[in-house]
Amino acid sequence: MLKRNCILRRPGREPYEVIEYLTLLIRMDDRSLKTQIEQLRQQQCEKCGESLPVTECCFSGEAACWNTLGWHVLKLNV
Repeated sequence: MLKRNCILRRPGREPYEVIEYLTLLIRMDDRSLKTQIEQLRQQQCEKCGESLPVTECCFSGEAACWNTLGWHVLKLNV
């Protein structure tokens, strides 16, 4: 899959080197993550009122706490 995508992403040209391709994917993910975090920072946890994303909270586990399920917003989806 990795080698195939290195080829498919550069039709008619030399394929990406694996390291180059992975580096580009990491940069794309970093840009996406920064955007997501900027958007989250404009919101607050319903339970404690802290700015999102909340990394630790004494209310973790309670339904209204962002830390309980909100972290799914930032995980990588396949």
